[in-house]
Amino acid sequence: MMTSIPALSWADLRSVLLAHVPASVLPEDRPQAHAPLFVPRVATEAWARARRLPLRQAMAELLSCHVWPERFKRNYGLFDADAMRRLLMARVFLAGCGGLGGHAASLLVRLGVGALVLCDPDSFEESNLNRQAFCTESTLGRPKAQVAARAVQGMAGHVDVAAHVLAVNADNLPGLLHGTDVVLDCLDNITDKILLEEAALRAGVPFVHGGVLRHEGFVFRHVPGGAQAQGAQETDTQATAAPGLRRLYPQGQSRREQEAARAAGVSVLSVAGTASLMVGQCLAILLGRATPGCGRLYHLDAALPELEAFDW
Repeated sequence: MMTSIPALSWADLRSVLLAHVPASVLPEDRPQAHAPLFVPRVATEAWARARRLPLRQAMAELLSCHVWPERFKRNYGLFDADAMRRLLMARVFLAGCGGLGGHAASLLVRLGVGALVLCDPDSFEESNLNRQAFCTESTLGRPKAQVAARAVQGMAGHVDVAAHVLAVNADNLPGLLHGTDVVLDCLDNITDKILLEEAALRAGVPFVHGGVLRHEGFVFRHVPGGAQAQGAQETDTQATAAPGLRRLYPQGQSRREQEAARAAGVSVLSVAGTASLMVGQCLAILLGRATPGCGRLYHLDAALPELEAFDW
């Protein structure tokens, strides 16, 4: 996930920044972690041009010198420069771009994740307006994945976004998962969720489950045994643990149950809250804070409100 960045000349960097940052705030010596320099987007773009690099890679270089893009100023103190570099160079796959997927995509990009792969076969319809982040009256009838991609790039033009207007299946998942660091399950039926988890485990990619209905949500993470917690490393497929979803839903889901779930009410509070929990689990994986196996199972009841955590 991380690429090595050679030591940069502070004099060279400073000379580029001087055209866009007041000399009075530019230190003579390289900034330190306890006193970073925050620079506007125009300065990061100038550095990217000077280095002939994609903008997100140029931003990662700046962070290696404790020069922070201004857009991440309020992340300082929550994350250090190395963590921000990890997020910038991470690639997250979101299966589903509706309720959970839309909110999760927005949160990931605002936190600093630098690349998303978005996948959803559906288009926005009027009933989505109550809870889906990128559904507006002007986007009705348009493909969710494409709308989400455009919205994400409007938030952060440096983000690398791939949008796929298709349903996940056993044939296309290996290609979709290739090169990704974490999978977020934002699908709306148990059968496809199980398929996604099993494909992720076979590929050695950590998996984060999210599910919502009415006022409630469930979340857990599953890091393949022996995988590096912070990225997508290939693992021995024989060593992967049994999928967590088969334990959570041992009876699966009948067609009748799927239809009933799709017709049931869903609160935007449970959707937004569950998406936040999913992104929190994703961050733990990307930043190397997640151990192999299934983490705790979280249950959110947005009507009370109440959050419960279970060891399982």
